[in-house]
Amino acid sequence: MPFSRCGTLIPRIGDEPLVASAWERFVQDPSLDVAGVRSVVLASWQRSRSEAVDPARHSAPGAASDRIRRLQRQNRDFCDAARPALEGLRDVLQECGTLIMLCDAGGTILRIDGGSGVRSAGEGINLAAGGCWNEEVIGTNAIGTAIATRTPVQIHANEHFCLDVKRWTCAAAPIIDPLSGALLGVVDVSGVKETLHGHTLGLVLAAAKQIEGELARRDGALHERLLTKAIDSFIRYANDYVVLVDARGRVIRANGNAPLALEMHGVNLPQGIGTQLPGLNLALADIDRTCQRPQWLCPEWLHPVKDHEGTLGTMLVIPLTARQNRPAISLPAAWTPSAESDAFGDIIGQSEILQATKARARRLAPLDLPVLLLGETGAGKELFARALHQASHRSLGPFVAVNCGALSRELLASELFGYVDGAFTGARRGGLPGKFEQAEGGTLFLDEIGEMPLDMQPHLLRVLQDGIVVRLGDTRERRVSVRVIAATNRDMQGEITARRFREDLYHRLCAVTLQLPALRDRPGDIDAIVQHLNNKLARKYGCGPKQLDPAVHQALLSYRWPGNIRELQNAFEVMFALCEGDTIDSSQLPPAIASMVKNSLAIPPSKSMALSSGRLDEMERQAILNAIANSHGNMSMAARTLGISRSTLYVKLAGMRDQPGNS
Repeated sequence: MPFSRCGTLIPRIGDEPLVASAWERFVQDPSLDVAGVRSVVLASWQRSRSEAVDPARHSAPGAASDRIRRLQRQNRDFCDAARPALEGLRDVLQECGTLIMLCDAGGTILRIDGGSGVRSAGEGINLAAGGCWNEEVIGTNAIGTAIATRTPVQIHANEHFCLDVKRWTCAAAPIIDPLSGALLGVVDVSGVKETLHGHTLGLVLAAAKQIEGELARRDGALHERLLTKAIDSFIRYANDYVVLVDARGRVIRANGNAPLALEMHGVNLPQGIGTQLPGLNLALADIDRTCQRPQWLCPEWLHPVKDHEGTLGTMLVIPLTARQNRPAISLPAAWTPSAESDAFGDIIGQSEILQATKARARRLAPLDLPVLLLGETGAGKELFARALHQASHRSLGPFVAVNCGALSRELLASELFGYVDGAFTGARRGGLPGKFEQAEGGTLFLDEIGEMPLDMQPHLLRVLQDGIVVRLGDTRERRVSVRVIAATNRDMQGEITARRFREDLYHRLCAVTLQLPALRDRPGDIDAIVQHLNNKLARKYGCGPKQLDPAVHQALLSYRWPGNIRELQNAFEVMFALCEGDTIDSSQLPPAIASMVKNSLAIPPSKSMALSSGRLDEMERQAILNAIANSHGNMSMAARTLGISRSTLYVKLAGMRDQPGNS
């Protein structure tokens, strides 16, 4: 037998006896001469031997049905892109008695097609959905060897390492990610050894290239949508380090000072377009993504990028503001930080209701009691929670926040209580402390507590009662000293009545409550908040503060702000970023606010509002009466329309009644 054939790609039927003899010698003693075996096969035998694969193993290991379904879900886009190529192979090979398979990067069969006879035969060695054909578990075979070598390969009969697989022949080609160069999986054609044909390797190679082409086409379309949606964010966060990744966690674009991000936050990002960031593959379960994320990655840096069809990817925004050299923009005197340290100084506004709320919060801060913050979405609950922490005797300890409504039950349990090594699949080596342990000596902020799953609530209750945490998968008790501040926008009494929230947990959480006012209940603070945002954004974008067109100013004062301060902050930053000159005009108003302004202009003015002159007190009286009439007697709405508090409105009404001629 000429040894020159040892490096060929295509096996020959006539070589079977020689290969069989070589395999027997190799299994007995790998140091013996095994000349005549193709180099790709011999190298695979040696890897199989080093992995202690049993040559007598009769079939590949399988996966449970739920794991198969999970793998198929995670690889759904991959399978969809491969479907046309696999159907083309099926049409060509339908009379050949072969199986056509698509496998993931680990060698697990995701999809299989073929006639019932050959499928039945394949099931005997687990050539079926869920079968794992990695070299490490089943030795030399086309799927596993193509994965190990990242090259197309055909393995025939006695070239297989395990005895019961030797009556099969197979050809496989790897599928490579066009963007990152990572191995995505393998396309394979297998049949009993009598179906060997030299063209099979060419067919699977062509199918792999077709799948890679389809993946590149789909990636191009998706990345175009992703970049279109994210372009404003690159402008908005121009002074930070920004990385845009797609739904599979691959870097699409990065912008900013990477060395400064490393210096400030220990950020160590893989370099290059297409590289994958651990923990940002949206196809994985929440808990798997969290376990994969590096320690330096703060969850608050992650911003999902969405369009009407769903989430396209993630924007990672790493703040660099604190260390950047920016042009100095002097603030108005009203916003110069005072010499006194006031933990509540960052909460902007001078309205009576806000001042009363802050005064109550200052009294609650030194008390080491649980506090329940009540208020609408965007009303500043986390801002108050941080201020309560800073004004307490625990201010030198950590402040740790958890959004109970954003996490699944399993992920929330691991986040709060931590886990030990091996507690579940994907658990980080060495385990991980939970948020209670991380907040030791400080404050734990449980946001959206009203959305905590009911079956999780007894575990939280026990920690609050006993001050003891047990990590998932562990029996050891760990004592913690933590102040808990919770927040919700739900009607908790209604949640308790509906049996969605435990009453005993509610009373543990709300030793004291703090009701936060909605922005529409303190319209007099809008000017101050806008002024504060204007100066803050000027520093962020390295420019001067913007002027506001009178129509824009009036629109901001008149709008009801259902999203409260968060909505105002987001809307104003978008207007600021989009404004190319020095003045923000009505063309930059968000659609919802612009529509409100347009509708208000369409209402014909009343006769009383058309008065161009007259006594000031009479004009005020008429304005109050009009506001009450237009709000159908709703005094809160009338006060908001007038831009005054409800108590001020009642004082003015009392004065009007005391005037001569009024009953």
